[in-house]
Amino acid sequence: MLKTNWHTHTKRCGHAVGTDEEYVIAAIQAGVRTLGFSDHAAYHTPRPRSRMNIELADDYFSSISFLKEKYADQITLYLGMECEYYESEWETLSRYRKELDYIILGQHDLWLDGPDVYHPFSSEQVFEYVDLIEKACSRNFCDYVAHPDVFMWGYPGVDDTVRTAAARLADISVKYDMPMELNCGSGVKYGAREYTDGMRYAYPVRIFFEEFAKKHCPVIVGLDIHDPKLFQTDEYVNRALSVCEGLDINFLWDYDLVTAAKKRKQLFR
Repeated sequence: MLKTNWHTHTKRCGHAVGTDEEYVIAAIQAGVRTLGFSDHAAYHTPRPRSRMNIELADDYFSSISFLKEKYADQITLYLGMECEYYESEWETLSRYRKELDYIILGQHDLWLDGPDVYHPFSSEQVFEYVDLIEKACSRNFCDYVAHPDVFMWGYPGVDDTVRTAAARLADISVKYDMPMELNCGSGVKYGAREYTDGMRYAYPVRIFFEEFAKKHCPVIVGLDIHDPKLFQTDEYVNRALSVCEGLDINFLWDYDLVTAAKKRKQLFR
């Protein structure tokens, strides 16, 4: 099991299970030393089973802060969120950026409650997705990009659009010194599926990590935990790592994301 994980959810998002304390205890039992909570960000409109309601945000803040003190002698806890880049929600997102220890960018929709990554994108939508990631990075809004290849869940297969997107994401990582994530969540959890380029996991997808390796992009392994029991297995980590087999990946195994976030927050605009 990894000793550091920045990608941890809570049941507030509507598709995770367990109490906040159960996540902490399970992480301690698994030997995790640094645990970041990064539940799906709340916005002004509710979206059950996708993200927490805005009314739950303060409880999320206070609960993790309480557990941080309670278990301080056993594990280091940090409070973050997994956010999208939505200009329509900039006031709310700016508050999160200023108050939280860190933010990971998980761009699940092209705009608030708009087209989502789990349905087939057109080539134009793929490039719009990449544009949003670059805008977030250029404004120092986020501290790493979660599942940058997540749109491959619904996209039919690797083609020239995907190759271009992968190369652009690698360039964004280099330009902004932005870590990209090797995600160990739903993309590998449900096993390999048939795509036009063959049987593979929905994500991570090798072509992206070939580009990241080629350009020496920093890569963080994120567990994307939605169930405390998953701290007790390395199965999904091993599945994700198998996608990168033979590649010279610049893994950041014990990266101090919070110190890096403090520097980015000074430049946030």
